[in-house]
Amino acid sequence: MDPEKLRKAQQASRDAYLRKQALKREKAASAVLQEKISEIEAGVLPHSLAEIELLSKRAREVQAAGQLQITAQLRQELLEEDGALASHALDHGGDSSLPLNQVELMEQSSSVGYQEKSHNFVAMDESVVDERIKKHDFVEDKTEEQIKQQRTEAIQEQHRRLQEQRRSLPIYHSREALLEIIRKNTVVIIVGETGSGKTTQLLQCLYEENLCRTPPCLTEGDDGGGKGKEEKEGEEEEGASEEKRFICTQPRRIAAISVAERVAQEMNTRCGSIVGYKVRFDEKLGPTTRLLFVTDGMMLKELVGDPELRTVSAIMVDEAHERSINTDILLGLLKDITRRNKQLKVIVASATINAEKFSCFFDGAPIFTIKGRTFPVDVSYLTEPMADYVSATAESVLLLHATKPLPGDILVFLPGQEDIENCAAAIREGIANSGGQLRPLMVLPIYASLPPREQRRIYEVPPPTTRKVVIATNIAETSITIDGVVYVVDCGLCKQNYYNYQSMVEELRVMPISQASAKQRTGRAGRTQKGECYRLYTAYTFRNELPQETVPEIQRSCMSSVVLQLKALGIDNLLQFEFIDAPSTASLERALDHLYLLGAIKPNGRLTLTGRRMAEFPLDPSMSKCILRGSALRCLRHISIAVAMLTLDSVFVVSRDPKERASMASARDVLFSAGNGDVMGYVRVMEEWMRAGPSMHEFCQSHSVNAKALLQARDVLDQILNTCERLGLDLPSGEEETSLSMENFTKALLAGFFMNVAKLNADRRTYLIVRPIDASVSRSGHKHNNYNALDAEETATAELHPSSYLFNSGLEKKDGKSNRNDSMISTAPTLRERPELVVFTQLRYTSKRYMMHVTAIPSVDWVLTTAPENYFTREELETKLRKRAHD
Repeated sequence: MDPEKLRKAQQASRDAYLRKQALKREKAASAVLQEKISEIEAGVLPHSLAEIELLSKRAREVQAAGQLQITAQLRQELLEEDGALASHALDHGGDSSLPLNQVELMEQSSSVGYQEKSHNFVAMDESVVDERIKKHDFVEDKTEEQIKQQRTEAIQEQHRRLQEQRRSLPIYHSREALLEIIRKNTVVIIVGETGSGKTTQLLQCLYEENLCRTPPCLTEGDDGGGKGKEEKEGEEEEGASEEKRFICTQPRRIAAISVAERVAQEMNTRCGSIVGYKVRFDEKLGPTTRLLFVTDGMMLKELVGDPELRTVSAIMVDEAHERSINTDILLGLLKDITRRNKQLKVIVASATINAEKFSCFFDGAPIFTIKGRTFPVDVSYLTEPMADYVSATAESVLLLHATKPLPGDILVFLPGQEDIENCAAAIREGIANSGGQLRPLMVLPIYASLPPREQRRIYEVPPPTTRKVVIATNIAETSITIDGVVYVVDCGLCKQNYYNYQSMVEELRVMPISQASAKQRTGRAGRTQKGECYRLYTAYTFRNELPQETVPEIQRSCMSSVVLQLKALGIDNLLQFEFIDAPSTASLERALDHLYLLGAIKPNGRLTLTGRRMAEFPLDPSMSKCILRGSALRCLRHISIAVAMLTLDSVFVVSRDPKERASMASARDVLFSAGNGDVMGYVRVMEEWMRAGPSMHEFCQSHSVNAKALLQARDVLDQILNTCERLGLDLPSGEEETSLSMENFTKALLAGFFMNVAKLNADRRTYLIVRPIDASVSRSGHKHNNYNALDAEETATAELHPSSYLFNSGLEKKDGKSNRNDSMISTAPTLRERPELVVFTQLRYTSKRYMMHVTAIPSVDWVLTTAPENYFTREELETKLRKRAHD
């Protein structure tokens, strides 16, 4: 036996053991720390000393892992010096009862790494030694230069593979024809089938063609005379050297970020340099950024600073067929801009169903079709309607997994987060109860509020013996593409917001999808091979009950934010604005009245100074008004925290276990008990979390708080405060705003949401929304009767949402036991009974009409002094009980 081979085998086995232990340590690290480390590497600095402390802790862990390498090197030197010991092992055979991979060479120490034990060696024949060396891929020690060279070669190989993938995309074969039609036309409609590569490749094609430089131009009617030749050449040279940006808009922030990261990877650069993104409350871009991916909402904000897009060479409006409200507004603005800026190129990417409509809207713009790499898809329907779509979906997935061959991943479409999590749990339970008869299954959910690290898992390639199932909302119809999908399970439903402009109720409805959406979902199964789509509804339902197209969002949404943005862009006559599908005149008038009552516009419709300031915030107008009023009442930071928290989907972790839910509610009550409702409780959560410092993670665990959501809220808070500083709002020092005034805070909240005041009904359970819209003051200064939807008491009745802290307030004691509010000694007196007057920030209709994010109002005078003059009367606000007390 060659001693050198034996030494290599033993060292390879030790190295494999160390790598395995290092991997375990890496997996055990906090997800939040991992994400922040990635941000640090990308150039994002920590926001606070608390984060620095957490990252320092992580650095110490990395340093400890580094000690493992030192230990391994010392041990290798020891073995080289002690050759006699190896010879002794060869002569006497060692402990032949144990294979080498079971011999304990090291054991974990208390802090640094591993402590050596006695030298145990095993005699092996040469074939075993060769197998060990091959298995663990043993390599000799390398110099620093060799390591750098190897790393460079790996990066180059990865870049080479990415370029091969780019060349294999259908758009690559249409590149020259596409660029030619863009050169010849101001507006081009691109129909790109699934997998064509239009989203990731089009801006790269334009950039690589050097179309981002401003072409030399002559003024209209210039025949070459006038200015001297040298002066003209100088101007042309200066114009030619000025680089402009290419912008791609996406309807969702997930898509904007993921596409930007992919394009940066393909261009062998980091996100934030040549390639960047800008979404609500998050951005990575710089002065060298030329390819920018943004949400359509942020693009409207960009137009405020550059209304004619003189710094943009071309703009691509992607996924235009989804008809989001911001996309429709953007297309109307771009149509007007192209009349004034002839150099701007507009590319509208759409599914086939809407291509002709977009072409007609842009006065007959040409349509360019890119064929995708699609394969035929077999479509199956149910013979009769299903009763429970979540259970039916889970059963379909398990059946496919049991009967269909590998490879072949499954893509599932469900309406929302709760359905997705319930379905994922049912599938995992089915796999666990199969007794090992079913192969392993990677169950991966994807929805907007999922942490980015978890969202990226859907792109992972499963092991050869494992199938992947991705459970998604309608985001997977077009915005993201998942390789390897062969089977699609479509429940035929989605969630859509509908806003009743008369009752001001936003209803989140589970609705049937359109036929266009059904076809998009089916197409996801035929990207890499022949696919199968299982529609969990009947063929009759598809043909006769599903609408041809989805109702555009602009015709089912609140228009207040849109009208404010259009006003900020100088568009005063909304009725003459060119919409693809115009909203109703009544909804526009309702939005104007809302903005007038907030003080954002004058009676003639022009923006006020308050309105211009409100338009600077990427927020709902009501929330922007709260911030401005909070500055005047010296509670700007606290109200800004409240607004940041209100932008979250969920502050607390939700559990399905009743005991855990009770424990979580108790932990929440500890934080909320000192205030007058939900919103002030959110402020307390954020402040206590920031005070926790290095113990932030423990704070979140003990109070059942969503740590990822708080990090997001803190980023939102930073942007709000930066906007306040830019607007010159008075930011009080820490000493001036250490204590939270309940009165000032509630009045600041009422400034934006005075229309959402409700008083307790006689049943002591429901509330009557006190919104005298039928007698409110319009922009003309006269009272009107345009909105009579709330005249009927049943349409104005709402209940506290079960998630509200106030939900259990004032409940009668049962069986001699007090409810949890009575047991809280620090509970504010107004919360020991159900509040008679409240203000809410959101009204949501599901099975009932619920008030969300509710705050108790101790005094009617707070409302009367905050709301516009004559909007309320004392009699409208006071309940019968309060009237008797007042008398």
